[in-house]
Amino acid sequence: MRKFIYSILLLTTFSLQAAIPAGTVKKRMLSDLDFIKSVFEVKYAPRAWKQEHKGWNLDAEIENAKNRVLNDPQPTVKNFHIILKELFNSACDYHVGIDFYSTEEAYLPFMIKGAEGRYYVVYVNHTKRVSNDISVGDEIFTFNERPIAEVIAELKECECGYNTPETDQALAEMLLTARRGDFGTKVPQGSVELTLKKKSSGAIKRVQVQWAYTPEKIPDLGKIGTSYQCCALMKQPAEETFDHPLSQNPLLKKMMICPTWERSLTKRVSNPYALGARRSFIPALGKKLWQSNDRCSFDAYIFAHRSGKKIGYIRIPHYLGDEEEVEEFGEVISYFQQATDALVVDQIDNPGGDVFYLYALASMLTDRPLYTPKHHFMLTQQEVNMAIQLLPVLEQIPDSATARDLFGDTLSGYHVDFEMIRLFRGFCRFVIDEWNSGNLYTKPIYLMGIDDVRPHPRHRFTKPILLLTNALDFSGGDFFPAILQDSQRATILGTRTSGAGGYVQPTQFFNQTGIKGFHLTGSLAERKNKQPLENLGVVPDIHYELTSIDLQENYIEYVEAILSGVDGILK
Repeated sequence: MRKFIYSILLLTTFSLQAAIPAGTVKKRMLSDLDFIKSVFEVKYAPRAWKQEHKGWNLDAEIENAKNRVLNDPQPTVKNFHIILKELFNSACDYHVGIDFYSTEEAYLPFMIKGAEGRYYVVYVNHTKRVSNDISVGDEIFTFNERPIAEVIAELKECECGYNTPETDQALAEMLLTARRGDFGTKVPQGSVELTLKKKSSGAIKRVQVQWAYTPEKIPDLGKIGTSYQCCALMKQPAEETFDHPLSQNPLLKKMMICPTWERSLTKRVSNPYALGARRSFIPALGKKLWQSNDRCSFDAYIFAHRSGKKIGYIRIPHYLGDEEEVEEFGEVISYFQQATDALVVDQIDNPGGDVFYLYALASMLTDRPLYTPKHHFMLTQQEVNMAIQLLPVLEQIPDSATARDLFGDTLSGYHVDFEMIRLFRGFCRFVIDEWNSGNLYTKPIYLMGIDDVRPHPRHRFTKPILLLTNALDFSGGDFFPAILQDSQRATILGTRTSGAGGYVQPTQFFNQTGIKGFHLTGSLAERKNKQPLENLGVVPDIHYELTSIDLQENYIEYVEAILSGVDGILK
């Protein structure tokens, strides 16, 4: 601690020199773009698919970004962040994104949703000072004297790019009232004038709402003095070693999650429209006969269906959890197996998570193996080194008991046994063989060798399942319905998922242009039909889009569609 404080004092006692010239600022921006390009070339697995499916060309996009930097007479970090955000958006990939060091943000105390070309208030944060003239169900016509549809379309184009249209639309609707500098969005301040139609009276009103604005506290690079000696005091990354627990080995821990989702933020609010919220906005589907308590990680209940049968409902808000949450899920599922005739699984607005946790939950919804997607991925010496070091350890494991001694009883809740070890060995050999054969972009293989999700040894639901999806299901939220659909284990109702089809590869590097880190897709997953999950998502068996009546009348048509879906699976 004393050394840390001393180094901070050294940093703060250097005298400031003249402001950094524009040429130096540009040079650093161009250098960062070269680094980003190199990482994409080495680790971005869907590159060829993006060229084929979207006409995306990395060289052209990097060159365009460089030209924008060179043609800017007064380059600023904020402008560079916009250039970088648009560069990353060009890949049309929800796993491809960049985060910045920025304190600037602004929020309006409500959220909207659109349906059938109309936009309604769906949530009001009553903990903030907000006009009494804004209520859930109000229809908004204009935003700062512009048609709200026009404002949403502009946000969709400038902030989201041209990926999955339904998902881009939903993200733009969220961005209307929430802007953050660390995501590279333009952050407004001041007041907003709305024209809206009151649900309660039908009256047209003009309402002013103030942005809750936090200014940028990190001065721009081109406006500060500098001292180049500071860089020598920065801590360098530690060398990679193999002293972590086997269960935490980077070769095994693959995340399938929307990188911009903040679980901590979701925990602090009770907004049912937030990504990963424990309770979704779907109202009760019928009279509740039993309900999980608020301490349970999962909102679950049994309701009386109009057929006279008892139906279970369980909400999966995200796929980040461990053994404790998996056991909670299992206890609910075992009770449903005894007490219900079918199950509704709600995973709308799901940002994804840990692949083994996802497998663990899926293993409880079947009594037969479930098909898992295969992955192409990009190899570097890192993966080969990990495989070389891990393989001898795995080869010394003779049985399930020894496997559990080394890995624990579960990996993120997924049952560990000798069969898993056998599959891990095969995966490590595959990595080594692909490298030795010069296949830097690998042939497709099951992730970590797990070729199916085996039924859980104790908790199993074997009755019909209706799975609810929407356009804000990302990554693990794509894989879970893909696994159940490809295995013909569930009927899916809703809209197409986002199509974030691989695992997340994060990257950080030292820079002075405010880049906190970036992330890209480390694998390209293909489904049972050999089609990529990336960009295509999961198309539901029963298509349903929210209606304007849903947004005004507590989702009565959505609930009817779900109940009709239950009718179908019961037959």
